[in-house]
Amino acid sequence: MFLFVLGIGCTQSESASDAAVQADVLEVAKTQPVDTVALLEEPIAYFPMLDTPSCEEFLRKFGEENKENRIVIETGHGDIRIRLFDDTPLHRANFIYLIKRNYFTPSEFVRVIKGFVIQGGNSEQYTSAEKRKLIGTYSIPNEISKSRLHYPGALAMSRRYEDNPEKRSEAYDFYIVEGRKVGQVELSQIQVDHEWKYSIAQRDKYLKVGGTPHLDGEHTVFGEVTKGMNVVRAIAAVPTDEGDWPKKTESFNIRLEGEEE
Repeated sequence: MFLFVLGIGCTQSESASDAAVQADVLEVAKTQPVDTVALLEEPIAYFPMLDTPSCEEFLRKFGEENKENRIVIETGHGDIRIRLFDDTPLHRANFIYLIKRNYFTPSEFVRVIKGFVIQGGNSEQYTSAEKRKLIGTYSIPNEISKSRLHYPGALAMSRRYEDNPEKRSEAYDFYIVEGRKVGQVELSQIQVDHEWKYSIAQRDKYLKVGGTPHLDGEHTVFGEVTKGMNVVRAIAAVPTDEGDWPKKTESFNIRLEGEEE
């Protein structure tokens, strides 16, 4: 499998621990640019530092209080509009939470494979790394559904494949499917290998529009592109190095667009 990131895996830390972490980070930040210092002076007392054991409770409550499900990814190639699914509440809440923490402002696409996916969120930029220190390290329970498949435009989260039998999603690393042509033989083999049954309508759609069906049942799909697939394709076509990293930085911002009625 291709989509994974190494290690991190949501319990709220004690306030004293949060304060200690912030103090350490601020000490390091004294040697950094002013905008970075401003970032690190965020009042983290209002936001618990998340880890894996308790993130589910936090995200469920956050999702109940924050109902947005439409977002816009702003790129140098144009905007990608996305609808987040309400039937994947933990993943929707997590993405909205990260947007409201300004985690994706800015960020960059770190992996691009034409005919497959564009992947971002786990940027190695200094600012992104410092934001992760403040937000926390955690993984999210999978919300894999047989009704949410990897057609072109699917939004899903990456995950670790080693030591992750529950198929928990990483907190920051997401991808959007560009996809490729899919045939009957491939779909039949996937059903055997993954013990996964497609409906007639699902098979017909894959045969018509393509996608990345080998990822079905392995990753949580929690949203879909509603406008801007031309932008996804443009990003998927940019030149990359041997590690599929864009040779020219492909930056993006993500903003909320509200709640779909």
